[in-house]
Amino acid sequence: MKLITKTLTLALAAIIINVNAFAAVKIDKTTEKAREAVEAASPDDWHTYAEAAEKCIKKEVNLKEAAEWIKKSVEIKETSYNLKVLGNYYVKNNLPEKAIEAYSKSIRLGKMDDDKYSDKETQDKIVKLVRQLG
Repeated sequence: MKLITKTLTLALAAIIINVNAFAAVKIDKTTEKAREAVEAASPDDWHTYAEAAEKCIKKEVNLKEAAEWIKKSVEIKETSYNLKVLGNYYVKNNLPEKAIEAYSKSIRLGKMDDDKYSDKETQDKIVKLVRQLG
């Protein structure tokens, strides 16, 4: 009987410790601020969605929600900026073909908006990905 009581007491203590550990999980500041920005954004504010996604992608946090935000941003309006962020998301998720496609479209849109548009950083990312693919 004493052994059963000790075992149950230890099991209960382990459960309480685990429950407290899960309850104490904190959301990182990047995710918290990104969520606040998205919640305050108007439904057609593609830029805020893209910025929130970009911050999470750079910090490598909350990537699932970042994917939703960047896809929503692109759905609202395709821009050079949000397509570049989408490309960065694809790179982080090891999807080089999709990244190349998003980056290329980003450059095309930039050129369509401004003949003098230049984005060497994105061009270098494309070259690097193409080389990786062989």
